[in-house]
Amino acid sequence: MRITLMQIEAFYWTARLGGVHAASRHLHLTQPAVSARIKEMESLLSVKLFDRSKQRMSLTADGHTALRHAEQVLNNSTQLEQFAAQQKKHRRLRLGADECSAMVGLTAVISDIKAHFPEITLEISIDVGAVLNRKLNDHELDIALLTNPATREDVTDVFLGWMTFQWVAARHLDVAPGPFLAQQARQYSIVTHSAPSTLYSVVDRWLMESGSVSHAFHSSNSLAFIAKMVAAGHAIGILPVPLIRDLLAVDLLKTLPCDPPIPPAKFCLSYLTERPDMQLDTLVSIIRATLVKQNFLVD
Repeated sequence: MRITLMQIEAFYWTARLGGVHAASRHLHLTQPAVSARIKEMESLLSVKLFDRSKQRMSLTADGHTALRHAEQVLNNSTQLEQFAAQQKKHRRLRLGADECSAMVGLTAVISDIKAHFPEITLEISIDVGAVLNRKLNDHELDIALLTNPATREDVTDVFLGWMTFQWVAARHLDVAPGPFLAQQARQYSIVTHSAPSTLYSVVDRWLMESGSVSHAFHSSNSLAFIAKMVAAGHAIGILPVPLIRDLLAVDLLKTLPCDPPIPPAKFCLSYLTERPDMQLDTLVSIIRATLVKQNFLVD
């Protein structure tokens, strides 16, 4: 048999605290359990660690030597536990995504990440790009999927592809045929993301550059709810193409081809450069390949 850490702890705390009673309270054990572990350790070492001839237990010469070794063992054990805790922390991946990528491609991305890195624990944040951008810059996220990042020097942005947009309306809404123009947009209520957000900027910029006067928008922080508002005929809006494919397929929405076309937005994977332990090259490749399979982006 070998000496166990539990035996060493029983011996160490009995020596340090001056008796079995104090050690048992510190270790949350019964006094007989502490005494038994010390006797087991003495038997394995073939030495007496304590002089029990007096009322108060005192260390023998061998006990003093053993105490120094026990202290080293317990210090090493503490350092090993701290190392394990740090490694566990490093296996945590704080992943942020905008709502479009979350609704369309994120579950597939998670499946592929877990297949390659089964030890990773994911903490997922879904929000608009402006919030994800701030969280990355404040080191509250390790990696984020978002449009048009504006990150700091310690964040690396990897371009994945272009996010495309379309004006959409309810299938039953009466809209004049031909290219959809900014002048026509004034005839309808418009719903978009709350500012600041990429989607709000896309709508606002298209109207302004098309010569339309400022327009008051309905707003929501949920893309899913915006799509429902449009499908119900309460408003029209600009939505990401990947998000509306299923709604177009079941005839809940129709696209409004517009003039001028809506410029696409850069869709990026942004990550903290200080995380070399994350095998980021592999993660970037996995995420890019998965989003391509989902037809999420345009090259």
